[in-house]
Amino acid sequence: METNINVAEILKDKPEGTKLWTDMFGEVTLYVVTDACDAFQVKHHNKEPWFDKGGKLCEEGVLCIYPSKSMRDWRKFAWKKGDVLACAFGALCIFDKWANDDYTRFDAKFVTPKSRGTTFEVEDWCKITNEACIRQYIRDIEEDNGGKLNLTTLEVEKHQHEFKDGDIVFMKGIKGRCFANCIFILRSEYKDGDERAFYYAFYNADDKYTLDEYGNTKVHYSLRLATDSEKQQLFEALAKEGKHWDAEKKQIVDLKPKYEFKPMDLCLMKYIGKYNNRGWELCQYAYTEHRVSLSGEQRDFYHAVGGEIYAECIPYKGNEHLLGTKKSK
Repeated sequence: METNINVAEILKDKPEGTKLWTDMFGEVTLYVVTDACDAFQVKHHNKEPWFDKGGKLCEEGVLCIYPSKSMRDWRKFAWKKGDVLACAFGALCIFDKWANDDYTRFDAKFVTPKSRGTTFEVEDWCKITNEACIRQYIRDIEEDNGGKLNLTTLEVEKHQHEFKDGDIVFMKGIKGRCFANCIFILRSEYKDGDERAFYYAFYNADDKYTLDEYGNTKVHYSLRLATDSEKQQLFEALAKEGKHWDAEKKQIVDLKPKYEFKPMDLCLMKYIGKYNNRGWELCQYAYTEHRVSLSGEQRDFYHAVGGEIYAECIPYKGNEHLLGTKKSK
């Protein structure tokens, strides 16, 4: 049995005529709640009994009025539109309204995962009170829908944002489908609702690949400005490709090579391979070849005087201690 429940407080915002249940009268309807929420009155045919705030007919009595004959949990009847709920199976939703007259089922919005439907049994759910969890859940909804969630109307209010040339933006994808979370640098302006966005550089954050050529992508969800950490993901991905975003010139430029060699310079060169047993070898530099490796990765290959080709090359001066070893640089 529930204790310390202020039934009058729960009923104060319910409309007159709300159906309730008592074991002595059967079905009753709400009539009035006092301003102090210390008592409330119901109607049953020609009777208009008063209950105290604890749902008792007399001081020595016990709770004897409930939301319905089938649903007797006042805490759940206190759910309001906009409350965030969770169930034992890990799903989340936002309470919208009651789905039947005995309050055993309710309609929900923004259910995750979406495959669970939108109407549920009350007994499987409880209200979330952890503010951090609520904020994260609402933030996810807003990112998925590209706007601000109004908890009064349960509508996502989309703001018309105009992005300018050079803005770094994020587009959320659908995990497990053909779309992915993407970070890219806009080329030319973009307005919410445009079908395609043009970019200087594009990074697929799920599949970890980068396109540093000018191109365009279909916009599946509304864009938003990328966070600092998302921008860093893009910059690091470009750096792996030997590229850099020049924000002033608004173009993708090549990074300066770490080492600059002249023909006949003394170098330490090394093969890269799972089964390679050779360490750093003393060579004379000939030239560098830019090509795609067997794995599909764009790499530099270093030609030594004499014709051999290596995957790594560093100056001999300052690295003499590495000669003949397999140590990293």
